Amino acid sequence: MNLSSTSNSAGDAISQLIAKVMDKYDGDKDGQLTKAEFGSFLTGLIGGAGVGAGALAKAADPTSAVSTGAYRSKLAGFAHNKIDDPTIRDAMTSKYIAARIFQDYPPMPESLPAVVDRLKAQGINATQTDFDKIDFGDGYGPIDVIQGAYPGGGVAWQWLPVGEQ
Repeated sequence: MNLSSTSNSAGDAISQLIAKVMDKYDGDKDGQLTKAEFGSFLTGLIGGAGVGAGALAKAADPTSAVSTGAYRSKLAGFAHNKIDDPTIRDAMTSKYIAARIFQDYPPMPESLPAVVDRLKAQGINATQTDFDKIDFGDGYGPIDVIQGAYPGGGVAWQWLPVGEQ
């Protein structure tokens, strides 16, 4: 696959993304992707599915600014590097896909319907099972996602499997 003829005009965002992908995955810098290099690209692309093209572009450009939600400081027990970089091992688990959504909402039971809707939009079969619990449909059962939940509030977003309380 030869992508060296792709236009690199500054105004063409797709060409810029292709150039960044080539820079990242064309290991021998010959302007072509071998099967192995293309496989690495596809693995990264599939691993980034569900987080949108913006996150994929950020993964291809480590110097880009990280988007953070208004409630990021209310994430307890989450590794921020896994939230910021979906290419890191385990960064595309239900926990970290959820964390990227949690950071946009206050940690309160009233936020859960909107969070569940966004999880479903990401391809996760999520269901609110209780006041502060979500079952992510992955066989692990409900997860208590709000620390100290009460009507109108909570301390922080968390990831606490119900069997561990």
